Amino acid sequence: MDFCANMDLENKINKKSIEEIFENNSNKILPIFFEMQSTFLSGIYKRYGDLEGGQIVIYFARNLHLNVMRKREEDLSFDLSLEKFWFNHQNTLQDKQKIISVSRFTGLPKETARRKIMYLTKQKHLKKTSKNNLYWEPSSQEKETYMKIIQEQIKSLSKFLYEQSKLLDINIPFSKFSKEIEKNYCFYWYHYLSTQLDFMKYWQKKTKDLEILLIGLQSLIQSLNYFKRKKLDNSTSLNNSDISATSVSEVTGIPRATCIRKLEWLSRAKLVKKDPRSKRYNLVNSEFDQDNLMDHPLTNAKGTVARFAEFSSIVYRTVLS
Repeated sequence: MDFCANMDLENKINKKSIEEIFENNSNKILPIFFEMQSTFLSGIYKRYGDLEGGQIVIYFARNLHLNVMRKREEDLSFDLSLEKFWFNHQNTLQDKQKIISVSRFTGLPKETARRKIMYLTKQKHLKKTSKNNLYWEPSSQEKETYMKIIQEQIKSLSKFLYEQSKLLDINIPFSKFSKEIEKNYCFYWYHYLSTQLDFMKYWQKKTKDLEILLIGLQSLIQSLNYFKRKKLDNSTSLNNSDISATSVSEVTGIPRATCIRKLEWLSRAKLVKKDPRSKRYNLVNSEFDQDNLMDHPLTNAKGTVARFAEFSSIVYRTVLS
């Protein structure tokens, strides 16, 4: 009986099953997924003022988490927790990284990566050793801000994993996800950042501009929330489906003028629609329904699901072990 139960559980949490659940329930899981991605990308933008530069910092941070994680190979009781992270990262030797590797992992052209690295070093987001080896080490002055942002990201990630687990019919309390991630922070964050890098690289190739993605996500989230409200109250106004450049700026941290310019680009590309009177933007019109939204280029559920299914499978296996 236990063997059969274990096989049943394994079938539920393997990568393929999670992909199928995600695709078959995209109208339920995508709103939570997009909220998580908005929280993650907005946090990156607010810290570094640039998503491409943020990609590069994530690459270095991912490698730092890997080096910390490897210490458990020598000491099985080594503490990988978020609480211990500040001590661990200050006492971990980081590998030398080449610009070509940064370019390959991020999808940024080599010269763009070089220019961004120079800027990040000047702003002290990246540091350089006496032998010109680059590494990421957040300073003590940034600790409070860093911890606040990471805890917010863990909360949104845990919400996504919890809601997805309900669709998989596995019983894991929400609090268990957040506690487990904080307890083995470097392990989970290495895999999470690897997945985020893959996601960002994918959209970097498609849009050539990650700010377009982050701004477009706000319209997707507003539209999905509109359909959710409409399901509860059919009299919900279509006005509740639109966004303004000001609201996008407040959520993402991107300057309002930049939001206006990139929303106009999205409008010209017919990825959002601009109301000529209100000057607000939306994905929804009288001929648009939620099923159409799932096929929208900015949604791209199929291009997204495989990238996070493997990460989800790793988390569920570890939490349930």
